[in-house]
Order: sequence, then structure tokens, then C-alpha cells
Amino acid sequence: MLSHTSPDKSSLLLPRQVVGSVISPEALRSLNSANINILCDVVEFRADGFPAGFGGLPAAMDCCPLPILLTVRRPDEGGLNALSPAERQARIEALLPHARLLDLEIASLPDFPAILRQAQSLGIPLIASLHDFTGTPDKDALEAAAERAVGMGAAAVKFATTLRCTADLATLMALQEESAVPMATMGMGPMGRVSRLLLASLGSVLNYGYLDRPTVPGQWPAGRLRELIRELKVE
Repeated sequence: MLSHTSPDKSSLLLPRQVVGSVISPEALRSLNSANINILCDVVEFRADGFPAGFGGLPAAMDCCPLPILLTVRRPDEGGLNALSPAERQARIEALLPHARLLDLEIASLPDFPAILRQAQSLGIPLIASLHDFTGTPDKDALEAAAERAVGMGAAAVKFATTLRCTADLATLMALQEESAVPMATMGMGPMGRVSRLLLASLGSVLNYGYLDRPTVPGQWPAGRLRELIRELKVE
């Protein structure tokens, strides 16, 4: 169990918040919907999904009526367009002033000290993440990764792992239940949808759905996920 004191929680890092992901220029149309406020609580801009030279992101982020989570995912954890570290850093630096939250992989934290300083100077909470498309690491390994992330300034930790059996789901549930820091946990694969409801009910702080198409296997449409989470919430 993580034993250190939990960082101060942003109002965006409360349990059961739903994130709707925008991953392409076409998906920006979702933000023009009058219903965006009922589909999700936070909009994730996956800037790695946009082509080089696309200049519409800052304006779209500024016009979005919901808080923005900025993500420029590394290729080996599901990132698109095979961006180099230098390309990722340039996109993050340009777009971070338009965001309210930043997602950066735990594995990337040592490589981007300037990004960490920029986020800190702007008062933007860091979500340190790990994505495993082959399986679910054991609980000790995930706890150690979370400890490293918090030690480097993360306000919350996100784990998205592939569930091969019910024991993998039990690992994420125990991790979520016992964590002393804000944590977002979710499964991918055939058990992904079930896992996202269970883990949200245990307090997962950011629960990802899609606005136009899934970004990983096992996602719900954001609006449906938000509806179900609210139905399951214990008053």
C-alpha cells in the first residue's frame, strides 16, 4: 500500500470523473455538440493523433466548455504518428498553457524535466500514467511505479492494463482500494468495460470513454459511461 500523504486534490481529480477523448481533427466536431457537458466532465486532447502542422488545437482547446487534459502519448504506450521525444516535447510545450491537466507516462518523466517545470509553473496537475497492452503487472510493481511518479511530482497516477483473467482485475481493484494517492485505474480487452465500472465505483478519479471512436479496446462511449457510473454511485 502507498503510505505517503496524498497530494492536495484538484477539483478535477475527484472520484468518478469521466474523460471524453478527442484523438483526431474529425473528433473536434464532438466539441461543438450542445450535449458535451452531459457526455463527460473533462475532455482529453490526444495531440499525438493530430497531423504535423495542424494549427487548430489551441483555439479548439480555448473554446471547449470543459476542462482540458493534454496528452501526447509515447508510441510504445499507444501513441499515434510515431512522434519522437523532441516532437512530443514541442507539442506539449506549445499546448500546455491551454490545458488544465497534463498526462505524461511514468517512463517519460525523467526525459522531460523542462515539461515538469513548465507544468509546475503553470499550476497544472500532472497525471503520471502507465499503459500495458500485454498484461497486468503485479501489485508490487504497480505500487513501486506509483511511488516513483509521486516522488517526481505527480498529483495522480493512472494505470491502464490488459486484463487476461479475473486475477488481473483483482489486482487493479486492490490497488485502487488501498491507494493513498488519487488514482485512475482501468482495464483493457474483453473485460475492459466491466472493469471500468467496478474501478470507478471504487474511486477511480479519471474514467476514460470516447467521443467518436475508441482509443483502446474495452472503452465505453463517454456519455454512456457517465450515465452508468452515476447509476452505480452509492449515495
